[in-house]
Amino acid sequence: MIEGGEGWITAARVRAYPRLVLALAIVLGAGWIAMSRDLIDPQGKPLGADFITFYSAARMALAGEASATYDPDRIFAAEQAAVPANAQHFPWQYPPSFLLLLLPLGLLPYLVALAVFVGATLALYLWLIYRILPDRRVLVPALAFTAVLVNALGGQNGFLSAALLGGGLLLLERRPLLAGALLGLLSYKPQLGLLLPFLLLAGGYWRSLAAAIASTFLIAAVSAAAFGIESWQRFLAHLAVARFYLESGALPWDKMVSVFAAARLLGAGVAAAYFLHAVVAAAVAVLTLLAWRHGSLERRAALAVAASVLISPFLYDYDLVVLAVPIALLTTDGLRSGWQPGLRSALVLAWAAPLLGAPLARFAHLPLMPLVLLALFAACYRRVGRPTPA
Repeated sequence: MIEGGEGWITAARVRAYPRLVLALAIVLGAGWIAMSRDLIDPQGKPLGADFITFYSAARMALAGEASATYDPDRIFAAEQAAVPANAQHFPWQYPPSFLLLLLPLGLLPYLVALAVFVGATLALYLWLIYRILPDRRVLVPALAFTAVLVNALGGQNGFLSAALLGGGLLLLERRPLLAGALLGLLSYKPQLGLLLPFLLLAGGYWRSLAAAIASTFLIAAVSAAAFGIESWQRFLAHLAVARFYLESGALPWDKMVSVFAAARLLGAGVAAAYFLHAVVAAAVAVLTLLAWRHGSLERRAALAVAASVLISPFLYDYDLVVLAVPIALLTTDGLRSGWQPGLRSALVLAWAAPLLGAPLARFAHLPLMPLVLLALFAACYRRVGRPTPA
């Protein structure tokens, strides 16, 4: 028997609305490209926006200048060389290990490299969702997930993060070494993995933890050998700059989804915003760790992802592609085991919110994304303690 009484979420609407959203996204994407001139979109950014940093860093690394990617003037010059009409500066803030993946893209023309990066990582994301829900019909809502459009237009790496985080967590019991290796590769974006070592310890996944540590150190060592130890020294020195970007709003708070960014956007001081964020993050971490030994792996994986996006103060709307993992997992669980009251509403809200969060924060000063993320976390937490039918 289906629980919940959320009558507005019907099977017909679940089929129709993603198709409508996907059609609108395709039209919007095509129109965005058509209105662009000299590879500059209507907002004055290069097509693919943030991807220009990935591409320029790869080109610099191929030229033996990997450590110079953290120099604002040098990376901006490389971005203008890639797209001459570009007048906006996009800083490079990733560890050198991420350059290992991006390096081949620097051999391609800009638009080809953008299409290859977005297309290949999108395929990984769709493969993961299909593995969770093995039905071709799931591909439409997976593609129509609003964070997909945000990530694709931004030329960002949210698809890759979702594949590594979701794939690593779901393989913990069947392929522990591979699971750890995937989670170690996520170290290219360390803010998403802050909770993972503690979860692996709490769950007794010793082999996965060892594999994650080995994977992390291996790609760091390979990148140091490829690009020089100075590239890592420059990255570590750049962390202070990244912190300044976060605290000052040099990179827009309205596109961030953390409690810290919401507090700053609403006028809180730096110390007060950090304190509020720390209280929420600590509560989420403690609850997740206490629940980690209960329930199926799928439910615990959903909880881990929902918790991870609340832990870091430095997270953007394109990173919310990872929410597809708990949405898909809890949808599968709900279809199999029944729905708790409010669960379907939380999933629909999490599915729709990434596209609306930034405009609401920017134009209405309503940073609602932390509340959406907390609602999803609460739904995942309640699900972990629910009995699982045989």
